Amino acid sequence: MKRQEGFILAFVITALALVSVVLFVLAGGSNVMLFHADTAYLRAVERNLTASGLAWVREGVSGGRDLVVGQAVELDTSGFSSPGVRLIVRILAVQDGKARVQVETSCRKGRRTLNASRSYAVPAL
Repeated sequence: MKRQEGFILAFVITALALVSVVLFVLAGGSNVMLFHADTAYLRAVERNLTASGLAWVREGVSGGRDLVVGQAVELDTSGFSSPGVRLIVRILAVQDGKARVQVETSCRKGRRTLNASRSYAVPAL
């Protein structure tokens, strides 16, 4: 009987070691998946911010509003669920119903921050 108890104890210790190795590998894989999911989320928020800024400019151009050239306008981003979101639109030039604008976005999730700045030509509708 002593011999069988020793075998069971050795089996349990081996099984625990195997389970810990499997959990270590799975934890590494889950961290990679979380990194890619956060990156996709930040890119989606950046695309939404850019679309919002361009829609704001398009509305201003086609609505006949006087757009101040060269002045940066920080738009309200409270509708986005992320706390560290910023959207700044700078109108570079307005000619013949078209506006050249620069859209600067910044969004944050955890320790990662995605900053982008791009120029666009926005036609009036």
